[in-house]
Amino acid sequence: MARITQDQVAEVRRRVEAGERRVEIAAAVGISRASVDSIMTGRRGGPSRRAGTLTDDQKDRIRALAETGVSQSAIAREVGTSQQMVSKVLRG
Repeated sequence: MARITQDQVAEVRRRVEAGERRVEIAAAVGISRASVDSIMTGRRGGPSRRAGTLTDDQKDRIRALAETGVSQSAIAREVGTSQQMVSKVLRG
């Protein structure tokens, strides 16, 4: 397994939090989509940034997309979280 640098970890986290799709981030950074997921769940690259720590902007984006009729799965892919977290945000 190739070593992921702290610069790559920081870039992945910044781009996910900005709402970029994880598959696009992986291609741009030169790592796998699974590595992006591992970074965001804390399995690689330091402390966890799990979906439970969504920003207010991400939560607002989830609600806005849901209001336009976008499916929860599509919203999850767009925001970079799980469908379950999207459901939780919409219930809350």
